[in-house]
Amino acid sequence: MLLLAGGRVVTPGGVLSPGWIRLAGPVIDAVGPGDAPEPPAVDLRGQWVLPGFVDLHVHGGGGASFTEGTADDARKAAAFHCARGSTTVLASLVTAPLAELEARAALLADLADAGVVAGLHLEGPFLSPARRGAQDRRHMIAPDMAAFERLQAAARGHLRIITLAPELPGATRLIEAARRAGVTVAVGHTDATAEVTLAAIDAGATHATHLFNGMRPLHHREPGAVGALLDRAEVTCEVIADGVHLHDIAIRLAARAAGPGRLVLVSDAMAAAGVPDGRYLLGSMRVIVAGGVARLLEDPADPGLTGRAGSSGRVGTVPQAGAIAGSTATLADVVRHAIAAGLPVLDVAAAASTTPARVLGLADRTGALRSGLAADLVVCDDDFRPSAVMRQGEWLAVP
Repeated sequence: MLLLAGGRVVTPGGVLSPGWIRLAGPVIDAVGPGDAPEPPAVDLRGQWVLPGFVDLHVHGGGGASFTEGTADDARKAAAFHCARGSTTVLASLVTAPLAELEARAALLADLADAGVVAGLHLEGPFLSPARRGAQDRRHMIAPDMAAFERLQAAARGHLRIITLAPELPGATRLIEAARRAGVTVAVGHTDATAEVTLAAIDAGATHATHLFNGMRPLHHREPGAVGALLDRAEVTCEVIADGVHLHDIAIRLAARAAGPGRLVLVSDAMAAAGVPDGRYLLGSMRVIVAGGVARLLEDPADPGLTGRAGSSGRVGTVPQAGAIAGSTATLADVVRHAIAAGLPVLDVAAAASTTPARVLGLADRTGALRSGLAADLVVCDDDFRPSAVMRQGEWLAVP
């Protein structure tokens, strides 16, 4: 048994200040308020203790990626995020040729078998070119059952989420098939109206990929996908609260509309998270990072969009017209920004851990500090910067 005590422990029922946590190997044995029942092995006075973060939407980090490279590169990306508090990570792919997606799905399925990642999120190829963001429109296709079955087979049961645009032909049939297969269907990169989005939800879509971003803007006479997704109680809604993708007012509005049981904080991190500005890849798309903001260097579907960088890879002249291409934030950064934007700590912990664990079907294993769940936790200072991370009862080296 290992006893941790003295910190402000964030539990589903409230903040225990002070509180204590007793661990039995990789599992939480008990959590309680007040002074510890015996002298603790670890004194956490002055610290916050949050459940380990569960990131549903992450493409890479630490200079490595899930979207390209080797299995070791993918392991490096997962380890980068884990050491910064994301003790559960869903590896996200972007639009690519079908054969390439199959190969990546098979590689990531191996890592899911090994417990490195919690599974796979396909953000493409069934997306709208009109709302492509940083995705490669050359490889976007309409929802196709044969293609879905190939990708599902390659993932070997580890496909957890698939993002699609519900206005595309064949979308309803694919939504229904994915639901039967136990795959969560997310609405994203879509130009759908509210009416079309509501029909997709009726068919089985239950999640929103980075709400507001890659969607028709909210309008008071045509609320579009944003309005429809927020309006339906069965839909969980991702937001990228990194200070770049969304204004803080939009973050607060989404949080109030969705509530802590439906809001999901994600990083949408790409390879440049945690490393210097420069040139990177997001799938087939070349990205330039300047001031920590990732944007497309060029879009093969838009030859007029180009950028230049010095031979060292450092930023030279960068066009501001380039679409935002993922983030360079970790989920810990997003948590810190969400709290600074005015969201209550308890609600942020739910949105970064408890709710995404439920989306993945892992609520009986992780996502909260309570007895019987995995000993996944993040110790933070008063500014909510991680000072220690534990995964399944093991302390990790925090940079």
